[in-house]
Amino acid sequence: MKVRITLFGALSVLLASCGGGVSTPEAVRGTWGTECSMPTLRIDESSLHILYPQKEDFDLTAAEFDGKTLKLSLENGGKKITDVYSFANNTLTPEQVIVDGSTFSGDKQPLNKCS
Repeated sequence: MKVRITLFGALSVLLASCGGGVSTPEAVRGTWGTECSMPTLRIDESSLHILYPQKEDFDLTAAEFDGKTLKLSLENGGKKITDVYSFANNTLTPEQVIVDGSTFSGDKQPLNKCS
């Protein structure tokens, strides 16, 4: 399970870069992971921090949240990347990554809010 989360996060890390002027909702801000002793990511007001497998920080170019679906967008080398998560019972579940219109499935392993 951790391998799939690592691959999902690694795709975001490899493809993500700087943006700005974005505000994520309070409900999704914090540290997330399948195990809080080794969290996978942290979402701040305008940035995404990959904590595992390697630490990387990225500014968001957009954030959308309708109470059930969270979309975090980033850019890298002209490519637009959007990570899509479902949100339920205070968990985030990676559903898909969209890179310039091409969609890749997430691992569907729920991430618990650690802080």
